Amino acid sequence: MRKFRAVLAALVTALLVAGALSVSASAGSLPKRIIDEVPPKDHQVSYNAFKLKGTVTEPQLDGTALPYANQTVKILKKKCGTCKWKAVKKVKTNDSGVFKTRIYAPDRGRWKWRSKVDHSNGYGNTKGKVWTLYFE
Repeated sequence: MRKFRAVLAALVTALLVAGALSVSASAGSLPKRIIDEVPPKDHQVSYNAFKLKGTVTEPQLDGTALPYANQTVKILKKKCGTCKWKAVKKVKTNDSGVFKTRIYAPDRGRWKWRSKVDHSNGYGNTKGKVWTLYFE
């Protein structure tokens, strides 16, 4: 009888641990990458072109962060608060996880911008901060 209880307790424990692992491995709870970018407000290159620069890193379990090297970052924009995001550009990061690109502001109106890295390698979708680019 004691052996049966021990086996049953071990089986129930294994099922609970397996269930907890499967719930934690779902797409909604995947760790995120870190996108650190500087909005291009002061980095005007030409009349309507601005320079965007950012860094993408992947946090590790030991507390360090590795660069997201030679991978794709999407640059998204939308025209209004209720409009959908549209991918404007795809930019590759370098060996240090740095991406650089030129973006263009509208002659009139405002556009909201942000960067995004799609899920891969055990990390979830990561979106950068939203910022606005316009002329006054």
